[in-house]
Order: sequence, then C-alpha cells, then structure tokens
Amino acid sequence: MMILKKQLIRNVAIYLRLSKDDGDTEESESISNQRAIILNYLKENFNYENYYEYVDDGFSGATFNRPGFKRMIADLKTKKIDLVITKNLARFARNYIEAGEYIEKLFPDNNIRYIAILDGVDNFEDKVANEFAPIKAVFNELFCKETSKSIKKSKRKKMSEGIYSCNVAPFGYKKDNDNPGKLIIDEYASKIVERIFELTLKGKTAKQIADLFNKEKIITPAEYLKIKGLENRTKKIWTRSMISRILENPVYTGKCLRGKTQNISYKSKKRINIRRNEQIITENTHKAIIPGEIYDKIHNNNKFGKIKGESKGIDVKFAPYMFCGECKNKMSKRRSRKFINIHCPSRNETNYLCSNKKLYKYEELEQLIIDSIRKEFDIYLKKNNLNLSLMKKYNMMKVNEIDSKLKEFNKELGIIRFKISKLYNDRLQESISEDDYKKMYNALTKRRKELSEDIEILENEKNNINNDSENISKIKEVKNVLKNLDKEFLTDEDIGEIIEKIYLYDNHIQIFYKFEKMPSKIISC
Repeated sequence: MMILKKQLIRNVAIYLRLSKDDGDTEESESISNQRAIILNYLKENFNYENYYEYVDDGFSGATFNRPGFKRMIADLKTKKIDLVITKNLARFARNYIEAGEYIEKLFPDNNIRYIAILDGVDNFEDKVANEFAPIKAVFNELFCKETSKSIKKSKRKKMSEGIYSCNVAPFGYKKDNDNPGKLIIDEYASKIVERIFELTLKGKTAKQIADLFNKEKIITPAEYLKIKGLENRTKKIWTRSMISRILENPVYTGKCLRGKTQNISYKSKKRINIRRNEQIITENTHKAIIPGEIYDKIHNNNKFGKIKGESKGIDVKFAPYMFCGECKNKMSKRRSRKFINIHCPSRNETNYLCSNKKLYKYEELEQLIIDSIRKEFDIYLKKNNLNLSLMKKYNMMKVNEIDSKLKEFNKELGIIRFKISKLYNDRLQESISEDDYKKMYNALTKRRKELSEDIEILENEKNNINNDSENISKIKEVKNVLKNLDKEFLTDEDIGEIIEKIYLYDNHIQIFYKFEKMPSKIISC
C-alpha cells in the first residue's frame, strides 16, 4: 500500500463562520464542528508550522463586513499566509460575485491557496469541483436570499399582530416579563411623558421643555433605559430632538406603528424609509399614556411640527466645511429675512449642550475666508516657487526606474520562495543531507531577507515620489480654484481641494488647509 506524503506548508488561516440570520442553525454547522473538520483535514494532509484562526459567530455570509474576515484579509500579507481553508464555500461567503474576486483573483495573485473541504474546491489544483464552484456559490446566494424573505415575512406577521419585538421598549413603557411582545406602562417614565404633553399644550416649545428638564436634572431616556453605545454628552442631556420624538410617537396613544424602515436588500445594512401607507399600524395593542384627542390636538397646532423652510437654492459655498469650534458639530444654516445665518445645531436643541450661541452672517464669513485664503496661498506659492512641469517629468522617470527594479526583485523573490519550498520537500524525501540542507536554506533565507528589505525601501521611495506628485497636482488645482474664487460657478468641491475644515468660535475663525506644510490660520470675526 502506497503512503502519500503530506504536503509541507508554513502558515495556515482557518476561517469559521456561523449565522442564524441566513439559516445556519444546525449543529453540523457549529463553530466547534467546523474547527474539528478543518483541523482533522490539515492533520491528514499537511505538515504546517503555524495556523491562525478567524471566527465570525453571528454574521451573515451575504456581506463581507465581518470583523474576523476583515482581520484575516489584513493578516494575509503581514503573516505571509500560504493557505486559507474553510469547511465549505458557504462558510467563506454566500455572495457569489465578491467571493469570486477573492478565490479567483486576490488569492492567486498573492500566491495564496484556498481550499473548501466538503465542496472539493482547491484553487491550486486542476479539479472538476473548481469549475462548479461558481454554480455552487450562486445556489448559496439564492439560499441566503430566500431565507431573508422568510425572515422578513415572519417579522411583518408579528408586526401585524401588534407584537412589539424591538429590544428596548419606548420611554414610558417596559416589556411584560410574562409576554415580552407586549408593552406595559412604566409608572416613573410615563409621568415624564405625560408632563411633556402637558407642557406642550400650555404653549412650551420642545427646546424650552428640554432646557427645563436639564435645569431640574431629570434623567434622560437613554440613561433611564440604560441604553449602551451612547458614550457622549447627549446621553445625559435633554434636547429638542428628544422631546420632539416623544411628541411625534403614536405609541403613547395605544397604537403600535411598525415597519417604518427596512434594509435596502439582504446584502446591505443600509435602511430606507417606508411610505406611511405601507407601514403597519395596529390599534389598542397596549394601554395608552396619552389620550388620542390630546395627541391630535397637539399635532393640529401650527406651532408644533411646523415644516422647516427649504434651504435649497441658498448659495453657500463654504458651509459644508464649517463646524462649531466648541462642540465640533457641523454647522446649520437658515435664511433670516435678507440674510443667510450660520449657527451651531445645538443652539436650537438646548442651552446645556454647547456654549456657542452666536448667529453668523454667511456673507460676512465668506468674504473673511476668501480674503484669508488668497493671502495664505500667496505666501505659500511664493515659498514653493518651483517648475512644476519639470518636477512632474522627473518624478515620472524615477517611478519608472523604481517599477523596473521592483519587477526584477519580485521575480527573484518568487524564485527564492519556490527554491525554499522545493528544498523543504527534498529534505523531507531525504534527497539531500542535513548539512547541505542547512547551508542552502541559510543562503536562500538570507537572500530573501535582503530582497524583502530592498523592496520595502523602493516602495517607500515610490510612495514619497507619488505623494510629491500628488502635491504638484494639488498646487495646479489650487491655482485654478484661486482664479475662480469669486465666480458664481465655483463649487463646494472646488473649495474642498484646498480646505479641510473651518471651525467657528464666538469671536474667531480657524481654517485648516489640506497641505501638510500649511498651518491652520486663525482670523477674527
């Protein structure tokens, strides 16, 4: 009986994935089961030095936005992975198009072997199973799509039955311990909700109520419900938006309004708003905190829920780059009579969130910024008075020389790696002595290290040249932008070529430029 010798390999990446969302609920697909199958396969077929394990437990195969997978791809280069192995194709991914990019392009281009054990896929061997891999991947993706549809139908059925399936109950309610899908009144929080509606009926605005609650140190919904992931100042501060969300929520009248948003597709986590007539409203699913007539009276009041004036058509070139210097939030804009005002968005939320309460006239800000830009770039361009065309040609010539050397070094490095691999097998088969093996191995690894260091030096040199070339291109673009700085067709993208951001403080402006050697500039306002 002929005994097949095991293949020699250095570093192995084991990838394990499990997701309840796309139907992976069987014990046969468990992480421990996948691990056992892979390790047994490696033991029978390979002699390896190291293996690295990457696990995504609870992540769908329809997307590649998985922490374990992303970490594995990042490690492929740094850890010099030679082999990626999964139990089957479905564990790697259920997305056919992107899976093919990895298996058929990225892995072969980087000399990385991929094996899906149960599907018989091995991209380093000429096997029939490899030809059927795309077809198998298509079926995996169809399975994921159908599972997503089933889950969506199940969720909508629960919604139509008035079952409240969100993880956290709305402020004012809590979940019934005996029936988690049913809401019951929270005595403490419901009193705050009632007070919000009462104060609104008396003519208080959402901002005035928020300021009053902050003054009285009333606990916010996020703090009360112990909602995690809100480790910022707004967690402990009432804002206009918080009050408005409570006033706008029909759940307090005993209704269950669900299905307001949904994922664009089973492959995307991005959500879109659903039309009101397609949302699911179930009456009398729980006890009301606010009578329906009071809710309707508030919403029929012109002062509440007033539609904001549209800001379309306002020509504010620099507004997208303006931020509050105090709280770092992006500045808001609104038209006030003949002027366009810029202000910190927290100004309308509460007086307790940010100290910057100033209203800026945009036209005045724009002129100050334009004058400063002209002055600063006049100084910058005089300091960098270089022949840009000659510099560009020289840089292109240097890059071509480096690319030629890199190609030569990488080719030699590939040969060295092949020789080392062959040397391993020769020694395994005892074709050479131990002394000869050590001498040849030391010589090859020494040369491999030298080549790797030379390649790294050349790559760094090339990156520096490319950065320099990029800077030259930026200077050309800046000159064109400066010519058109006062013209009507200047876009905010043009401004983005030279400005990173603009911070607005109470009595001064700080402009940050996109050029490394250009310091930020502070001007009075």
